[in-house]
Amino acid sequence: AFLYDQIQRGNPMGFFGMVQVLEGTSVAIALTVADQLKKGLGLPPQAMSYLSSHGALDQEHLKFFESLMDRVESPADQAAIIHGAKVVYRLYGEMLYNLTATV
Repeated sequence: AFLYDQIQRGNPMGFFGMVQVLEGTSVAIALTVADQLKKGLGLPPQAMSYLSSHGALDQEHLKFFESLMDRVESPADQAAIIHGAKVVYRLYGEMLYNLTATV
């Protein structure tokens, strides 16, 4: 909902904040998160195959993304991207926390 609102009423460049979170997080912690979720939820290895395989694949995606972001010159666009990333990092973290939180 946050990203839809940013695209419709804010600065659509904020969408790239979400891209940075997904690609960057995948490269940085995909395997660790997959292992923790498997253990914490008692899931079989194939339940995390997408997350596990993307840690390596997203390294190339992140390089391409970096080359695109290096071309963003507008301070307003840069601020929208940073703001989008900060909000999505928080939302992503809350989602992961709630997957393993005890009820």
